[in-house]
Amino acid sequence: MSRLPIAIGASAFTAVVLGASAFLIDSGPIDWSSAVMILIGLLASALAGLAGLLLVRAPWGRWLLGVAVVFAVVGASIGESALFWFALAIGSIAIVGLSGPWLTLWVRRQPVSEQLGIMPVLLLASAGFAPIFIGLAAYEGVALSHWALIGVIQGSAWAYGRGLPFGIWGFRLAAPLLGLVSAFQTSAPGNIAIAVGALLITAIAWSPQSTQVTAVITPPLPAPASPKGSGNANK
Repeated sequence: MSRLPIAIGASAFTAVVLGASAFLIDSGPIDWSSAVMILIGLLASALAGLAGLLLVRAPWGRWLLGVAVVFAVVGASIGESALFWFALAIGSIAIVGLSGPWLTLWVRRQPVSEQLGIMPVLLLASAGFAPIFIGLAAYEGVALSHWALIGVIQGSAWAYGRGLPFGIWGFRLAAPLLGLVSAFQTSAPGNIAIAVGALLITAIAWSPQSTQVTAVITPPLPAPASPKGSGNANK
């Protein structure tokens, strides 16, 4: 593996860790419990982007890492922690590395014959973006229902990514139910954002494109050979 992608990925992930830590130390008007949820989302997004860049060599890995870096640095700027300046410096280097032409030969440029499509990608990406979204919507503090909603979304995304049928049903049934419960325990306007987000995930999960990912296509099997026929052939 080339050292340059490793160095760029490591600098981006370090910037996310520093920025998220600074945000957790001093999150300003955002409650500490909400800050913890946002930190989980930032780390999950950064890990997914790092794996996409280094292991899959996918173009989306560099952009997902870049978005995580920007979110982490912006979050760190809310407070007055000295870690913000370290996150800003390393994050700036990481953004230049991720957006520059030096990764052109590393990332895969040939199109994939069987692409997932936008709907399955959104369901998989919800594991990282949902904690950030819900943490910001419920900035006054998250309740047990918010954590349950995050657990269902991340567990469903994990199962969905492995082709397990109960993954998509978690998005279809459990996510909207817990989303509405969480909305009732969130003050305005965050309650509207959570309700709309939960219904949006449900609509995506019910789309035909999302169903194709977990559908198992079984090729037709040849008819079993007759024992009598094979015996006559041997004679």
